[in-house]
Amino acid sequence: MKLDVIKERDDYIEILVKGEDQSVLDAVSEVLQKMQGVEYAGHSLLHPLTGEVRFIVKTRSQEFKARDILLRALEELADMTERLRSQVEQL
Repeated sequence: MKLDVIKERDDYIEILVKGEDQSVLDAVSEVLQKMQGVEYAGHSLLHPLTGEVRFIVKTRSQEFKARDILLRALEELADMTERLRSQVEQL
């Protein structure tokens, strides 16, 4: 996977994602959409042949920094994945 930051402000980050399936970004978007301060989180496939995806996070105010919230969402998703792994191992 390759990431390139296209545009960034305190309340906005736009990242170009190459070489990753959209389902991973779906999960990140879902976690972000439930977080306080997030106005928008989503992605779009730019072209099916290149596989490049634009991922955007927009927060409501300057007190919620888009990069920080994205990192927090990734940590939360990692925790959820670890809990799921633990429960599956107990089956």
